[in-house]
Amino acid sequence: MPVLAEGRVHTPEEARTAIESGAWAVVVGGAITAPAAIAARFAAALPPGR
Repeated sequence: MPVLAEGRVHTPEEARTAIESGAWAVVVGGAITAPAAIAARFAAALPPGR
């Protein structure tokens, strides 16, 4: 029976890990459809003042 991984997949690496762990497919939602959340993650990863 195919198993879908869904939720809390924020990076391509996490999607790859799900597939390598046996998921038949990965549902990626907010990681690609929530621009404010994406921008916030990038901003948080940069040094302050950048």
